[in-house]
Amino acid sequence: MAKMPKEVMDMFNDREAAKVLATVSADGVLNVVPVGTLAAVDEETIAFADIFLGKTKSNLEATKKAAAAAYKGLDGYQIKGTFQGFQTSGPLFEQMSKTVKEALKLDVKAVGTIKVEEVYSVGVKAPGKKLA
Repeated sequence: MAKMPKEVMDMFNDREAAKVLATVSADGVLNVVPVGTLAAVDEETIAFADIFLGKTKSNLEATKKAAAAAYKGLDGYQIKGTFQGFQTSGPLFEQMSKTVKEALKLDVKAVGTIKVEEVYSVGVKAPGKKLA
């Protein structure tokens, strides 16, 4: 597993950064959606809330493949990883549910986690540079 550098974790934890999650179906059909709840849990894990997931959830459960990007201004990062599953209880679920309820006034169905396998820069200073 790769470890996200601090600046990558900070970007994924920045509430003002734009964030997207890409998945692929078992038939190879790509899907990309905005997921503002993407956040770094630790150096090797990102998490996100299932609020309205449809195709994305199906794709993750079928293929376990995911890529996520977080960017703000001219800086940004991409991670590629393996979907670990959804949680419907526990500390991570409770924390994310509280945050989403306060910020968006929405209920969280589950919290998904992704183990980070690769990290890249997508910013203008070092586009495509592998960081981990």
